[in-house]
Amino acid sequence: MLYLLTHLGGARAEGLEPNRGYARHAREHLALPVHEGFVERSAQIGGDYDLITIHHVLEHLADPRTAMRILHGWLRPGGHLVVEVPNVEATCQAPAHTFHRAHLFTWGLPTLERLGLEMGLAPVASRVSGDGGNIEVIFVRDDRLSLPASVIRAHTEGYAQRVAAVLRSHTPMRHYLSVRPVRRLAARLTRQLSERVAVRHPAGPRAILDTLVAQARATGPFPNWPRGV
Repeated sequence: MLYLLTHLGGARAEGLEPNRGYARHAREHLALPVHEGFVERSAQIGGDYDLITIHHVLEHLADPRTAMRILHGWLRPGGHLVVEVPNVEATCQAPAHTFHRAHLFTWGLPTLERLGLEMGLAPVASRVSGDGGNIEVIFVRDDRLSLPASVIRAHTEGYAQRVAAVLRSHTPMRHYLSVRPVRRLAARLTRQLSERVAVRHPAGPRAILDTLVAQARATGPFPNWPRGV
C-alpha cells in the first residue's frame, strides 16, 4: 500500500514495520521510507499526518487503547485514521476459527467506534466486508469532540448479548450445511488465480508492484494524496 500511495498519487508517505527484515527489504529493495518498531514504542515518528492507515494490526496489540491514543496524537486536527480489523460477528469462517490464537482482542463496529470516541476520534464512515469477515472504520481527529462518558458507553449497550447470540447460532452443523464454505473456497480460488495471472510476467517484487501501479493508473486519474503513514 505504501508503494501504491507513493507512486500513484505522489503522496509523502511513510511506513512503520515491526519486523526488522521486512523494514530493511522495503528500504533497500523498494526505496520506501519505512521505520522499524511498534506504534507504542515509536518516538521517532512525527505528528501532523493527514492520513494514517492501520490494517489488521489492532487485534494483535496488547494495549490498543494506548496505540489509538498515540495515533490520535500523530494526526493533525481534521486528519483521518482508517482502521480495519476482523469482525467478531463474522460467520463466513468455520466456528472453530472464530477466535484466532494470535488475536488478543476482538472487535465489532460498536466496540471499535467506541474506542475511537474515547480517544477523541469521531467515526465518520464504517463498512463490513462483503463476506462479513472484516470491518473498517474511518475516524477523524476532532478536537471539538466532547461527549459525556455515559454517551460513549451507551454506544456498546447490549452489544455483548448480540455477539453472544451470533456465536451461539453459528454452529458447525449450520455452517457446513450452508453455502458459506463453498462461497469461501470459490472466492479463495478465484483470488489465487487472478493473482497468478496478474504476476505471471514480472520478475521480482518491485516489478510486480510496478505492474499493479500501471493497472491502477489505467482505471483513471488519481488525486494528489496528503501526507500519510
